[in-house]
Amino acid sequence: MKTEWELKATFGKNVSARRERRGWSQEKLAEKAGVSRNAISDIENGDKFARAKTLVNIARAFETEVYELLKPETVLPDKPEDILEEYREEVREKMEEIGNSFMEKLKR
Repeated sequence: MKTEWELKATFGKNVSARRERRGWSQEKLAEKAGVSRNAISDIENGDKFARAKTLVNIARAFETEVYELLKPETVLPDKPEDILEEYREEVREKMEEIGNSFMEKLKR
């Protein structure tokens, strides 16, 4: 069972990552969720935990479910490039394999 501190930290990281990924300011998310920008800042920093209504409103703003914002697995890298870097070599190898397979079929 997660402690309250762990839930606050996870939720804050997820909110921040999703907000940044969409290119939203804290103010824009605050407008969409019907709270102040300071509330979003406190949530993202793990200083405060959102009330139930705010949890739901933030999830709706991101078009997701509350539980998705509470799961540690959904904490994403800060930048989309980090995701690409993680899979770049794997994708390159797979593309090479597909290319080689295609060339073998052309030779037949």
